[in-house]
Amino acid sequence: MRPNFLWGVSTSSYQVEGGISNNDWDFFTRNEQIKKRISKITKPSRIYKGNSQINLEPAGNAVQSWLPQYYLRDLVLAKKLGLNSFRISIEWSRIEPQKGLWDNKAINQYKQMIISMHKIGLNPIITLNHIALPLWILTPPTEFKKKIFQYFLFSPFRELPLGEPVKDDPFWSSLRGWENTETVDEYIQYVIKIVSEFKDQVDYWITLGEPIASIIGGGYLAGIWPPGFFLDGNRTKIVLHNLIEAHVKAYNVIHEIDDSDADGDGISKKVGFTHLMLSINPLKSYRIFDKNNIEAAKKFSYFTNDYFINAVVKGEEDVHYLESCKIRNTNNIDFIFHSNWKDKADFIGLDYYRRVHIYQSLIVSLSSAKFIGGIFKNILDKNDERLINLSDLGWEIYPNGLFDILIHIKKTWNKPILITENGVADRTDKIRAKFIIDHIQEVKRAVDEDVDVIGYLHWSLMDNYEWNEGFNEKGKFGLFSIDFKNKYLNTKYERNFTNGAAAYQFLIKNIGYGNNKKEFSNIILMAREQFT
Repeated sequence: MRPNFLWGVSTSSYQVEGGISNNDWDFFTRNEQIKKRISKITKPSRIYKGNSQINLEPAGNAVQSWLPQYYLRDLVLAKKLGLNSFRISIEWSRIEPQKGLWDNKAINQYKQMIISMHKIGLNPIITLNHIALPLWILTPPTEFKKKIFQYFLFSPFRELPLGEPVKDDPFWSSLRGWENTETVDEYIQYVIKIVSEFKDQVDYWITLGEPIASIIGGGYLAGIWPPGFFLDGNRTKIVLHNLIEAHVKAYNVIHEIDDSDADGDGISKKVGFTHLMLSINPLKSYRIFDKNNIEAAKKFSYFTNDYFINAVVKGEEDVHYLESCKIRNTNNIDFIFHSNWKDKADFIGLDYYRRVHIYQSLIVSLSSAKFIGGIFKNILDKNDERLINLSDLGWEIYPNGLFDILIHIKKTWNKPILITENGVADRTDKIRAKFIIDHIQEVKRAVDEDVDVIGYLHWSLMDNYEWNEGFNEKGKFGLFSIDFKNKYLNTKYERNFTNGAAAYQFLIKNIGYGNNKKEFSNIILMAREQFT
């Protein structure tokens, strides 16, 4: 591995801190109309095939990482693992609970958290926005107008949020999130504030967390994350453009403001974004000469994996694709090159978890969001594609996909890569060690192919609130486990060391920063013998 390789973990504010009640996610998970709608539309059906029914719950106290006695304990645990970096996100709704109103107490609390990282020897990696938005920026719609044909349909078609929010919905009193260019402007003011306050302590900045897969995929296509629109292609196009603008403008202002080298490496700032990328495979079809799933997979991969990076590295905005589903027709007038978007990433933050199998969907093809290509079954079982390597969430474990994506990033964009998330849902801790060993082996394989990987951050340090899974036992990603079944008795949220943590600790200690191939192979072999 390269000198100063970043060995770390990732967390996010709403998932771990506790006490956050004025963002879109908390509203989304507490509002009874929204909860009822999400529960109905996610009941297993022809639409949500291969998914479990979602019963939303808020993060509440999460795992109490906002409190000094908890986050200091977590930093000590991280250091004992041998880590040299720690990724957190700043909660915008804490910093600016109302438009233009800055909470200096919250700013100082984050400052103390980051100073504590430095004192213990952890390089802070700061995400400026990890999915959640202040309530004044986005109040998710509670009620949607129905299309006339929906009144004649059975559930869940009747409940799908296909129309506009009703006239008096609180959604219209907020800025309506990323569909509004004013949100971009407000976000930049927030970025300026944070970077000005923290530049002496932070060099690694992440502008946005998972803009395509989570913000757009969950919120504007699947309809199960805020704001909750379903296959709304028209909104998606606007939101996509605005998210690109938000990243580009944030990149520019960070480079203008941050002139302080906090970690002493001679570089005052390194700015990127996190991007959830999937290993994508067409679902096997048993119809002769059927290429529909192959084409669907190509389109899905282009939109999900490539589109955003093409925009902020190459300056490309493929509006023509969004309208026609024809990939990169560079001669078309709607294939737009923005010189001011080009090379706006010092590194690409890669979130990698799994492989998915894409199939063509008639519902997608008939929607305004046909540019996503197709859909995948989210929760697999061992009868699907003869799969045996599945996490507790039914996600396919496919380490080779990480290698493939790392090679793809190098060949296509040739940017340094920080693996910002990689982990597995494993409540019994039976497969976590093998998962970590296998994926770090793929990282080293890519490094040996001259891929510039600057670090590996495991998701996550501890079990936490897992978005629409809430505190479900199936969603336990932590190197340290927490007993959520008895969380009202476990008021100290005890973090318990796992076998996966031991394996990660062993690898960090023995790999270091420069082992040759033979030494590395021996380390991997020893890790397998000891932990799997």
